[in-house]
Amino acid sequence: MRLHGRLLTTQHGRSRALLLRLLAVLTGCLPLLAAELACHLLGLGITATDSDPFVGFAGSRPLFELSDDRSAYRISAARLNFFRPASFPARKTPGTTRIFVLGGSTVQGHPFSTETAFPRLLQLSLERLHPARRWEVINCGGVSYASYRLLPVLQEVLQYEPDICIFCEGQNEFLEDVAYGARRGLAETAAPLLTPALRLRCVRAILRCVSDSDAAARTASRPLLPAEVLTRLDQSDGLARFHRNDAQSATVVQHFRHTLQRMVQLCLERKVPLVFVQPPVNLADCPPFKTQFAVDAEQQRQVLELLQRARAEAAADRSAAVRLAQQAVLLDERCALAWYELGQLQLTAGDFESAKISLQRAVDEDVCPLRMTTPLQRTLQQVASEQHVPLLNADALLAGVCRGGIVSEQVLVDHVHPSFRGHEDIAVALAELLLSEGLTGPAAAGWQQSARAACRAVVQGLDDTYFLRGRRTLEALRKWAAGRALEPDGI
Repeated sequence: MRLHGRLLTTQHGRSRALLLRLLAVLTGCLPLLAAELACHLLGLGITATDSDPFVGFAGSRPLFELSDDRSAYRISAARLNFFRPASFPARKTPGTTRIFVLGGSTVQGHPFSTETAFPRLLQLSLERLHPARRWEVINCGGVSYASYRLLPVLQEVLQYEPDICIFCEGQNEFLEDVAYGARRGLAETAAPLLTPALRLRCVRAILRCVSDSDAAARTASRPLLPAEVLTRLDQSDGLARFHRNDAQSATVVQHFRHTLQRMVQLCLERKVPLVFVQPPVNLADCPPFKTQFAVDAEQQRQVLELLQRARAEAAADRSAAVRLAQQAVLLDERCALAWYELGQLQLTAGDFESAKISLQRAVDEDVCPLRMTTPLQRTLQQVASEQHVPLLNADALLAGVCRGGIVSEQVLVDHVHPSFRGHEDIAVALAELLLSEGLTGPAAAGWQQSARAACRAVVQGLDDTYFLRGRRTLEALRKWAAGRALEPDGI
């Protein structure tokens, strides 16, 4: 009995000690819980969306405006130089799923238009997938719009009762001549390290207070961009404005990450699902837009001589030609043209794995990066993984139907823009992704086949004028990408 009593006393003592420790932990957490409750009641710690620590804008105006009869929102006439007409009812009817798709010219359907772009085809696909619902897919694709210009667009469209937002961009991050300031605020510097804690409003409020203390300095140091896009290639000396600047490139990637994280936070606070789409990049059929040597004049001469010999040798001895091109990239590992020509030779030789590496390196060393670079692709994938954002890798999707698994003109019409079939594949894959995420409702039997038939019927129903305009736009786009945007037609 004495032994039993001692055991009971010991167990009681342990339980009491455990309870005291638990109470101590709870007591320690009370200030945090009280601070969090106070921030919610006082509206503190809401994610700031009215400023960008990297850039500012000379002016801003809404993308959408109410129609005269106030029945619908439509893209403002003042924005139609960059966007195509789009509208949606001012009053959302019950049973409607409203989706906004934000991006650049790929989202807009360049070099054609929104009629054959994947947002329109996504609506057709969703209507076949779940016909009992009403679907509205609004195209917010702005030509040459980088992610940082789409952030205010997202902030605006979140006011229009969206059910889903889709973001597809990464090709335009280097287009504008942005002279980034060297200084950033503490909140932006610490944010990547504090991602879990940033879910607490009290933490965001503290960072805001610290950040606001140097707001004037940051505002003064950040570049001020025009209200609308003015790319370097839109100017007479377009290509000459592009130079290798590794520090600048790293800051572009940081800015891209910051923008993606802000988009995620905005959608989380509004409880609106966000979906990322990684746009495709033409590796196989698009040489670099500008090459810059990183070696002296004599070594440059050697690189060019090796490439010339490789071309001459290609027909007779592919292996010898590949070895010559490899010597060229060893002489100058920053020479985009050398990597591209090596990739082409490897592609011809059927060494697709090596070719893909070389051709991707050509994209990454391009001094005029009009295609999404590897660091930008990885950043999009990392943020999607970290923040649990569904991601459709359209680059990998389209690569799957190309020779050697390398994206080419089999699925793109130029360096980045999908063909009609490419848009169709992206639309159907997006519908499948939304279905898998539980965002569509139950699927009708055979909806994929029906959706593809509807997508192709759209293309077949367009008149010759639509295709003629697209071909003219494609020719103008090729001039623009070559730095000749201001040339008159016919030259």
